[in-house]
Amino acid sequence: MMPSREDGYSMHNKIGTRYVPGTQIVSLPHGTLNYGDDLFLTRKVLLYKIQLQPGQFGADYMRTLHHKAAFIHEGFQHILDTSVEEDSVTIILQAKPGSLFSRHVNNKEWSFNHIVAMIADLGVSLLDALEERITGFSVGAENLWLDDHGKLSVINYWDLGDPQAQGAIGLCRLMIQLFTGAETITGAFEVMHTHLERAPIPSATPEQKLAIVKLVKLICQGQASISSLIFGLRSLPTSGQKYDAIPTHLQSNYKNQEANEADEEEDAPSATVKRALSLSALSKAGLGAAAVIVVIVAVWALWPSSNKKLPVVVTPIQTATPIPPSNSPEATPTTTKPVGDANKKTEEVVIPNLIGQTQADAEKQALAAGLHYNYVIEANDQPKGTVIRQDPKPGIQGLQGDNVTFWVSKGSP
Repeated sequence: MMPSREDGYSMHNKIGTRYVPGTQIVSLPHGTLNYGDDLFLTRKVLLYKIQLQPGQFGADYMRTLHHKAAFIHEGFQHILDTSVEEDSVTIILQAKPGSLFSRHVNNKEWSFNHIVAMIADLGVSLLDALEERITGFSVGAENLWLDDHGKLSVINYWDLGDPQAQGAIGLCRLMIQLFTGAETITGAFEVMHTHLERAPIPSATPEQKLAIVKLVKLICQGQASISSLIFGLRSLPTSGQKYDAIPTHLQSNYKNQEANEADEEEDAPSATVKRALSLSALSKAGLGAAAVIVVIVAVWALWPSSNKKLPVVVTPIQTATPIPPSNSPEATPTTTKPVGDANKKTEEVVIPNLIGQTQADAEKQALAAGLHYNYVIEANDQPKGTVIRQDPKPGIQGLQGDNVTFWVSKGSP
């Protein structure tokens, strides 16, 4: 018998008494997924059963859920309950009408625009999870659920997935899989765009295919982030539009951004994250009136989310006031084009060095360079108010409207 431990976690076995397993849906690397019934509340649920390793305690595994169990988002299967057995743990998940997404990857009826919209929507869910420090899960087709409304949600977001199926790289791999109908996309992620170059996409115009290949190439070569991917997808040319080449530097390095976000210390929930965004961020409003002030909080503001966000401070920039070209992206007065067309002529800038500066000076320098900025306050030996690191690194090429994040010391505890 495996010894039990009381750590404030429920160690009750509820399988067979409250939850009754039904048909198995799929066997996954981390466990098995079954349909199930909640006898107490008379509802359908999903049962995700994880086999414990020898010597592993159920309470130890429960700790991996941590704050993730409280995360509620329509892009993720909500954790309703848990059941701990002698050699396994079962996570009881919300059951949405629909089916496993891996059963639909060969759907030839999905158009280019439908697939792009689906991936962009899933990307917004990843950004929302990133705000809550939930990262590293797989976005492979076998870990996604497609509901009856055509929306994707992540099944297991508490376990680490294959690095090739995480974040922006995972989204690109999934998108290529949908375009090509392949069961798997093999090869190094740096050359993943070649699958798209060779694949016919009947529902895409030549301009659209060229644009998506260039965008995927940037992501897979580590030159752009999830937010850049979403921006690029939303900015793809529609049928009949001429395509202007995507800038070679969309935003901060993908690998650096993901590593820094995942590396926050345990007291990060209490850290204050503030964002100051200029007009060059994505906006759904028309840009015809030169004196209109348009402020958005982040790239994912294109898709309103009901989830609770971290405190935000917004610094608007009035477009009617003449400012240097580096701060004023040219706006396109045509409102019928996709969001993002106004930024296609955005100029390149060099990411400034903010390390060692005071918070106020760093903010001013970021804005002067035409950048958005986020800052995170964390404990450090450096003097209070000093910038201790930044992402992306100073000196690399970026674009006006790109985002720079810097960490500010709150002094020694």
